[in-house]
Amino acid sequence: MKLPRSLNITERETGSGRQCVPGDVAVCHCTCTRRKGDIVFGTEPDSPYLIRVGARDCYVGIEYGLIGMRVGGRRIVTVAPNLIYNERKTYCDLPAGAMLVYDLALISLPEKWDADMDRRLNDPADSTQLTRHGG
Repeated sequence: MKLPRSLNITERETGSGRQCVPGDVAVCHCTCTRRKGDIVFGTEPDSPYLIRVGARDCYVGIEYGLIGMRVGGRRIVTVAPNLIYNERKTYCDLPAGAMLVYDLALISLPEKWDADMDRRLNDPADSTQLTRHGG
């Protein structure tokens, strides 16, 4: 998955263990704020998000921010207005030019939702698999 140019990721803590890759289920905490600091949404301490990385069923800033993270890691992801189209659908009061900032903390990588995805994304000889599986 190629990182969009208008996404800025800053590593705050590296974490340890293997890296999060597409196909993983990632358990994470997240706080999303407007650039000015107003909280848009976030996880509760006892209710982290379970994200199917690579499934494209969460916000762009969360999904791309998790890729490459290690358990215990923390990242700040700044998302430009052109990439917050899904957030604007959910949070209608976000202005058109709003920038969002995600604070992500990766808690665990307990399983794979698609154990074969990483191979399909990284094997150029297997590019037909991407089309067939919707990736």
